[in-house]
Amino acid sequence: MTPTGLLSTALLLGLYVLLAGGYGLVYTLARLERWRNLKSVAGVFFVLHCAIAVLIVVSSALAPGWKLLLVASSVAIFVIPPLTWRYLEHIHGGEGTQ
Repeated sequence: MTPTGLLSTALLLGLYVLLAGGYGLVYTLARLERWRNLKSVAGVFFVLHCAIAVLIVVSSALAPGWKLLLVASSVAIFVIPPLTWRYLEHIHGGEGTQ
Protein backbone atom coordinates (compact mmCIF):
# COMPACT_ATOMS: atom_id res chain seq x y z
CA MET A 1 0.00 0.00 0.00
CA THR A 2 1.37 3.39 -0.94
CA PRO A 3 1.49 6.25 1.57
CA THR A 4 -1.28 8.00 -0.36
CA GLY A 5 -3.36 4.82 -0.37
CA LEU A 6 -2.80 4.40 3.34
CA LEU A 7 -3.88 7.96 4.06
CA SER A 8 -6.99 7.78 1.88
CA THR A 9 -8.00 4.42 3.39
CA ALA A 10 -7.48 5.78 6.91
CA LEU A 11 -9.62 8.83 6.15
CA LEU A 12 -12.36 6.68 4.63
CA LEU A 13 -12.30 4.35 7.64
CA GLY A 14 -12.60 7.35 9.94
CA LEU A 15 -15.62 8.54 7.98
CA TYR A 16 -17.01 4.98 8.05
CA VAL A 17 -16.89 4.98 11.86
CA LEU A 18 -18.21 8.54 12.16
CA LEU A 19 -21.25 7.76 9.99
CA ALA A 20 -21.92 4.55 11.94
CA GLY A 21 -21.91 6.52 15.19
CA GLY A 22 -24.12 9.19 13.64
CA TYR A 23 -26.60 6.53 12.55
CA GLY A 24 -26.77 5.01 16.03
CA LEU A 25 -27.09 8.38 17.75
CA VAL A 26 -29.74 9.80 15.43
CA TYR A 27 -31.69 6.51 15.43
CA THR A 28 -31.76 6.57 19.23
CA LEU A 29 -32.84 10.22 19.35
CA ALA A 30 -35.57 9.53 16.80
CA ARG A 31 -36.93 6.63 18.85
CA LEU A 32 -36.58 8.49 22.13
CA GLU A 33 -38.40 11.60 20.95
CA ARG A 34 -40.66 9.77 18.46
CA TRP A 35 -39.62 12.04 15.58
CA ARG A 36 -40.33 10.35 12.26
CA ASN A 37 -38.31 12.91 10.27
CA LEU A 38 -35.26 12.21 12.39
CA LYS A 39 -35.61 8.49 11.69
CA SER A 40 -35.21 9.21 7.98
CA VAL A 41 -32.08 11.22 8.78
CA ALA A 42 -30.74 8.11 10.53
CA GLY A 43 -31.44 6.22 7.32
CA VAL A 44 -29.44 8.78 5.36
CA PHE A 45 -26.53 8.33 7.75
CA PHE A 46 -26.65 4.57 7.21
CA VAL A 47 -26.87 4.86 3.42
CA LEU A 48 -23.83 7.16 3.44
CA HIS A 49 -22.07 4.69 5.74
CA CYS A 50 -22.75 1.89 3.26
CA ALA A 51 -21.54 4.03 0.36
CA ILE A 52 -18.26 4.60 2.18
CA ALA A 53 -18.02 0.86 2.91
CA VAL A 54 -18.47 0.06 -0.78
CA LEU A 55 -15.87 2.66 -1.71
CA ILE A 56 -13.39 1.14 0.75
CA VAL A 57 -14.07 -2.41 -0.46
CA VAL A 58 -13.72 -1.45 -4.12
CA SER A 59 -10.83 0.99 -4.02
CA SER A 60 -8.57 0.13 -1.09
CA ALA A 61 -5.67 -2.29 -0.95
CA LEU A 62 -6.98 -3.98 2.19
CA ALA A 63 -6.83 -7.76 2.32
CA PRO A 64 -10.08 -9.60 1.51
CA GLY A 65 -10.55 -10.60 5.16
CA TRP A 66 -10.60 -6.95 6.25
CA LYS A 67 -13.05 -6.09 3.49
CA LEU A 68 -15.32 -8.92 4.62
CA LEU A 69 -15.06 -7.61 8.18
CA LEU A 70 -16.20 -4.16 6.98
CA VAL A 71 -19.24 -5.63 5.24
CA ALA A 72 -20.15 -7.76 8.28
CA SER A 73 -19.68 -4.73 10.54
CA SER A 74 -22.05 -2.69 8.40
CA VAL A 75 -24.72 -5.37 8.77
CA ALA A 76 -24.18 -5.38 12.54
CA ILE A 77 -24.28 -1.58 12.68
CA PHE A 78 -27.68 -1.64 10.97
CA VAL A 79 -29.10 -4.30 13.30
CA ILE A 80 -27.71 -3.30 16.69
CA PRO A 81 -29.67 -0.07 17.43
CA PRO A 82 -33.15 -1.57 16.76
CA LEU A 83 -32.31 -4.74 18.69
CA THR A 84 -30.94 -2.76 21.61
CA TRP A 85 -33.98 -0.49 21.62
CA ARG A 86 -36.36 -3.48 21.66
CA TYR A 87 -34.38 -5.08 24.45
CA LEU A 88 -34.52 -1.88 26.52
CA GLU A 89 -38.28 -1.68 25.97
CA HIS A 90 -38.57 -5.31 27.04
CA ILE A 91 -36.56 -5.00 30.26
CA HIS A 92 -38.14 -1.69 31.21
CA GLY A 93 -41.60 -2.93 30.22
CA GLY A 94 -44.21 -0.16 30.70
CA GLU A 95 -42.21 2.32 32.75
CA GLY A 96 -43.61 5.78 32.44
CA THR A 97 -46.79 4.69 30.60
CA GLN A 98 -49.13 5.25 33.54
